[in-house]
Parts: sequence; structure tokens; C-alpha cells
Amino acid sequence: MRSSVLMLLPLVLLAGCGFQLRGEARLPEAMARTWLAVPDANSIFVRELAMRLEADGVELLSGPDPAAAALRIHRERLRSEPLTISGQARVREFVLIFELDFSLEDGAGEELIARETLRLTREYSFDEQAILAATREEEFLRADLRRAMAAQLLRRLEAVPAP
Repeated sequence: MRSSVLMLLPLVLLAGCGFQLRGEARLPEAMARTWLAVPDANSIFVRELAMRLEADGVELLSGPDPAAAALRIHRERLRSEPLTISGQARVREFVLIFELDFSLEDGAGEELIARETLRLTREYSFDEQAILAATREEEFLRADLRRAMAAQLLRRLEAVPAP
């Protein structure tokens, strides 16, 4: 009995603090059928976003439809910049920056979200002695940024007020 109580205690504490697992996003009804208007339909980010939208029950259309919402990705930009430089004028840390410009219109063409920009960053150390490891870390962080940006965009879309 004591072990049962100890096993249930963390669950009760988590439930008491309001924690709940993230399920489907509660996207606006206007997005039930959505055209994903993007400059590059084959980008890794767009594929991640499309997968998440479909998982949340959105029917993605291959082209514009007067009865469907339009989620426009105006620009996605993932870049790397030096963050710190050593005394020998060598870069020691980099920052990855992912910026996404988007807007959302309903089927009638009314803006639900005017064009806005989301921005995420990740920092990482660079060691010239371990270039392969630094390259792998950068690849991992780029993938993480794409997933995090898709999740952040969905949270922003959830915040659209109901008509």
C-alpha cells in the first residue's frame, strides 16, 4: 500500500498544479480547410508544419480556394551569426536565428492575423578541434529550431479569437 501511495503522489501533484499533456492544437474553425501558401513547398520547415497541421485535423489544400483559409508563409530564414570571439580572433560561439514572416486570412479574405514575425534563437559553442561534433550540433539545433518554430506558430494560430 505504501508503494502505491508513493507512485500516485507525483501524479496528484502534477494534476494539482494544472499540468496537462499537450494534445491537438485548438485551431480556429476557419482553418478546417487551409491552403498553405509558401515560397518553397519542399522546405524542411514547411513539411514539419504541414505534418503538424494535418495531425491537428486541418485539411491542407494544394491551391487557393474561396471557402478555405490561407496561411501565408512570406519568408522563412535560418541563419548563423558569430556570438563570441576569442582573443585570437576566432569564433568561439555562434547563434542560430530562425525568423518566420506569416499571415492568416479566412475564406472571405479577411485577415485573422496581419503579417507578423516570429523569431527563435539557439546558441552553441564552436571548437576547431572538434569540427565534426560542432557541425553535428549545428544540424541538431537547426532541426530543433524548425520543430520549435512549427510549435510556436501553432500556438500563435490557437490564439486567433473566434468570430
